[in-house]
Amino acid sequence: MILASVLLSSPLGGVRGGILFAQTIGGDLSLLPAYEIAGQQFYTEDGKVIPDLLTFMRDEAGWNAVRVRLMVDPSLDADVSTQQDIEYVTAFGKRIKDAGMLFLLDIFYSDTWTDPSQQWIPTSWGFDKRTAVESLASKVKTYTTESLNALSEAGAKPDFVQIGNEVSYGMLWDNLSGKDQKTNAFWLDPKWNTYDENVSGKTSQKKNADRTAILLKAASEGVRASEAADAKIVLHIERSGVAAEALNFYTWMDKAGLHDFDIIGLSYYPFWHGNLAALSATVQSLHEAFPSKEIQVVETAWNYQWGPSDAVCQDWPFTKAGQAQFLKDLVSTLNALPVTGIYYWCPEENGNGTSAHPVMGSWLNRGLWDNSTHRLNSRDALEAFRDFRQPTGIASPRSSGIEKGCNARYYQLTGQIAPSHVHSGIYIYNSKKIVVPKGY
Repeated sequence: MILASVLLSSPLGGVRGGILFAQTIGGDLSLLPAYEIAGQQFYTEDGKVIPDLLTFMRDEAGWNAVRVRLMVDPSLDADVSTQQDIEYVTAFGKRIKDAGMLFLLDIFYSDTWTDPSQQWIPTSWGFDKRTAVESLASKVKTYTTESLNALSEAGAKPDFVQIGNEVSYGMLWDNLSGKDQKTNAFWLDPKWNTYDENVSGKTSQKKNADRTAILLKAASEGVRASEAADAKIVLHIERSGVAAEALNFYTWMDKAGLHDFDIIGLSYYPFWHGNLAALSATVQSLHEAFPSKEIQVVETAWNYQWGPSDAVCQDWPFTKAGQAQFLKDLVSTLNALPVTGIYYWCPEENGNGTSAHPVMGSWLNRGLWDNSTHRLNSRDALEAFRDFRQPTGIASPRSSGIEKGCNARYYQLTGQIAPSHVHSGIYIYNSKKIVVPKGY
């Protein structure tokens, strides 16, 4: 039986361990189970109840991936939004996989939020700045492997593993020494990029960058030693607005011997990182320097109300319509760049929950749902996701000579192997999207 293959004008995401991933479209839904426990309801724009937000985003926004953060012991943090321990993530991860979606695990290596300003060693590990980096690296590898094995054995095997969250200035800083807490951080000054030279007295930069690379290599080794060894590894920073700083980070990690990762992951929030031109410059710079690595925007968002007054970029109004237009413009920009994935951060923000089951301590006003009415802000925002990595035109169908049989390997658009008997629809075959006609 001859099938017609449809060639797309945009690239697919690549292959690891025999599994092919198409473009990834999704978001960080880490708080969704907490909202559900609190009894918080989600509604469509016209007030209809959404029974299950996870499948709603899959079916209505075209998502095929969900990102979830993992913390070591979030019970030590007073912030109610830090609830994502291994039990929480295991249950949610299995639900994601059961829904036929890809699962991106974001490992924080901390008990609390990690970002460029805070990267604290988990309390239970008992380490501080006096701890030899080799000892800390050994713990990182073991923790990574054990966490991934636990998830995999429970039916929640991640497809992507993010080793650290926004590690632009390092990770696992000392959490026991007061004012010296950030001793192990380094800084990505765009005016100097020699890495191994003493420029303005910054010799410690190389030492601290090397330390970070050792820890990240241990995390990568932990992934490969686990039952999720074929997962794509994401190395994530937030310097998306300054191309020289982003390039410095990945160059320094490369010089320090960190090579085993698959995806350059970027956070992009225009009010902090600048306009779309700045993002484009960063992506192009990274792609030229590291052409073998995928690039994905693994965090992005725009406020639908009450945005920061000191925003460095205000190209869109802080309104629901402005939020939707931001997504449209972002997707349009990314479609012209070598970017294979996009994730919206905390789209499920939907109020603070209840006094008995609080979910957030304060509103961020960046979710896709209104905190007061609990209704979807805009259908246009959902539709914007569907336009990511879609072809501007479809080439004329051509014969591909694909035949039925047990040796024919098809993949669903989520990256999973399709059943041996495929029905009509769209599949991945030989790194191309193909259409299986009715009656096949």
